[in-house]
Amino acid sequence: MKYSDEILLEGIREGNNATFRILFDLYYYKLYCIAWQYVRDDFIADTVVGDLFYHVWETRASIEINTSLESYLIRAVRNLSLNYLQKNYVTQEVNIRTVSQIFLSEDYPLGTLLEKELGEQVRNEINRLPPETRQVFILSRLEELKHAEIAERLGISVNTVKYHVKQALSILREKLKDCLLLFF
Repeated sequence: MKYSDEILLEGIREGNNATFRILFDLYYYKLYCIAWQYVRDDFIADTVVGDLFYHVWETRASIEINTSLESYLIRAVRNLSLNYLQKNYVTQEVNIRTVSQIFLSEDYPLGTLLEKELGEQVRNEINRLPPETRQVFILSRLEELKHAEIAERLGISVNTVKYHVKQALSILREKLKDCLLLFF
């Protein structure tokens, strides 16, 4: 049976559990697949979709949808997935900094050895980057130049600089992920 957006929204606004179940059954799997494409984790994808349906239920009386219901849900699950990734990335960065401040201090002899070994692996991976990407990355991260300064120095566009920095970070993140897990 086909349900229109209006019927589904009306039933949900009225607090009809059966209508909410129909909405859940219609869209859960599709939304889960979309969330999984972003977060690449079954549990987190399920949690993101669950959070979305919880939000829909909690705001059912005042929910305003100006597009199709499906478009709204897809956009919402995408945004929740991206928010999760951003929050998780910041948390990981803070955790790595905290751990590195503890273990890589001079008071911790093993930390000095780990820092040296990790630094060597990072340098090796940077040296393996494609030449232009490596050059942009070094100027950005090691010399701490702004994108506009790099673009001017190399005679390329700011967007090209952004592309190379993003490319370098993606490659390094992939190449060093196992190494970082071993250390932290």
